[in-house]
Amino acid sequence: MKNVLEDTLTEELSILQSVHNVVLAIDYQGRVIVYNAASERVFGIPADQVLGRYISDVIPGTGLLKVLKTGKSHIGRKFVVGNSLYVVNRTPIIRNGAIVGAIGVAQEITELQHLAEELEVVKELKGTLETIFDSSQEGYIAVNNDGQIIMINRAFAELLEVDPGEVIGKHITEVVAESELHHVPRTGRPQYGEIVRIKGRETVVMRYPIRKNGMVIGAVSKVMFRDVNQLVALAEKINNLHRELSYYKSELQQVQGPRYSLDNIIGSSPAMIKLKETIRRVAQGPSTVLIRGESGTGKELVAHALHAASQRRFGRFVKVNCAAVPENLLESELFGYQEGAFTGARKGGQVGKFELASGGTIFLDEIGDMPLAMQAKLLRVLQEKEIERLGDSRPRPVDVRVVAATNRPLEELILEGKFREDLYYRLNVVSLQLPPLREHPEDIGELVMHFINKFNLEFGLHVKDMEKEVWELFHQYNWPGNVRELENVIERAFNMVEGPTLQVAHLPHYLQKQARGKKRLVSDKPLPALLDQVEKEALLEALQSTGGNKLQAARLLGISRAWLYKKMKQYQIDY
Repeated sequence: MKNVLEDTLTEELSILQSVHNVVLAIDYQGRVIVYNAASERVFGIPADQVLGRYISDVIPGTGLLKVLKTGKSHIGRKFVVGNSLYVVNRTPIIRNGAIVGAIGVAQEITELQHLAEELEVVKELKGTLETIFDSSQEGYIAVNNDGQIIMINRAFAELLEVDPGEVIGKHITEVVAESELHHVPRTGRPQYGEIVRIKGRETVVMRYPIRKNGMVIGAVSKVMFRDVNQLVALAEKINNLHRELSYYKSELQQVQGPRYSLDNIIGSSPAMIKLKETIRRVAQGPSTVLIRGESGTGKELVAHALHAASQRRFGRFVKVNCAAVPENLLESELFGYQEGAFTGARKGGQVGKFELASGGTIFLDEIGDMPLAMQAKLLRVLQEKEIERLGDSRPRPVDVRVVAATNRPLEELILEGKFREDLYYRLNVVSLQLPPLREHPEDIGELVMHFINKFNLEFGLHVKDMEKEVWELFHQYNWPGNVRELENVIERAFNMVEGPTLQVAHLPHYLQKQARGKKRLVSDKPLPALLDQVEKEALLEALQSTGGNKLQAARLLGISRAWLYKKMKQYQIDY
């Protein structure tokens, strides 16, 4: 019997030697008759020291002897050798109905065990994520690249009034007819604030692609609002909060003083460096300051900076727009009134802006538009350092520094009898002339990046730069509206931009038009004529787009209405 078994196994020995798995066999007496190369590697004993010996002397505790004795197989049994885990199948060798031996085949499963453990962790994580999604009150639904639903959470299923298991595998349009979620994997672009009708209800959703290793493998939709009315209510609530915030900001501003300092004046050109140094020196004295410059050059910002750098910075900074306050109310606005001074006067009277600013600074913006009658009263305040409320004969001393600003040619107004010469000299003790942007174009880059950073915060975007053509256009454009126009142009671009770069297509139409025609214009005309033509075209474009409304056109260009009329007269524009 032994010889038959040995002869049979000998024929197959060459095959067993090449097998990667451990193969070990014993005869009916328990002696080792097969011990392949894999066995040598695992147990660390050469074959010539094992073959012919009793298995119990070589590998104590092996289950082969039990299989030989009982004739019952051991399937999927595990054992450890060193740091490695093996699974073994042991079976009896039967010839002519008799047990003539036993054989064991073992395979290392250390890596498989690690994979199984990792798979278990993944299963637990998957279960946790599914629990999180199902616990969310926000509806989620996901599709693959073919538009087939691969995931839907409980909230979305409730919205659709379906069983989640019934819709898995269906095309999204079979479940939500108006959905465009299946288009997102093709475009790869997210969609925000889309309105989709679900079960007769208009919902607000967002859709975004699912990416893996840089490839789009599907898309997911999230219900932001189950009903548009919820969005409307939220928007109204936010608007109310904004209104409250604006009110409290305004009130706080009256108490805390200026919003800006010298650090807020952007620019490193020689002109701006000189201006900042002048502001720093002038701020230390008590003299009245007259700030002059075109509309949009930053006159109010300079007024704030003067106050912030002065000894009065802990006092109030009070602003009055002389052009915005009706003439019949300007006196009471500036000097206040006593109770009963006129019909409708507030009980207890009202404190005027000069008294509010006592100990601080009063900023009289658009001083060139102040009525002549008020100019005489303002002159008296500057000379006597005291005011009289309407309806009161008692003078009240005020300790206030006056900073005035205008974009109008005061010297011409004096000749026309529209501005008092004596007031002009009282105001023009220290004069600051703000340069228009076209005179310091080297600051455009710094200003642009300042506004990009500002609007990134306000819009929640991540714009990093402008394309080369826009930079070239900005340096060639005349900027009649100065820094204010530059800021408005960039803000307008932020409303249009989708990526990290501002492009010509994001600019106002009049700048796009100039970009298209700049090469032809540069080659045909000298620079002064070119600047005049561009400025004239910008004026015409603004007037055309606003239907001839002068105020709206001025706002669009970032200039004052007075400056608009002056330019219209200069270019003989009759609109």
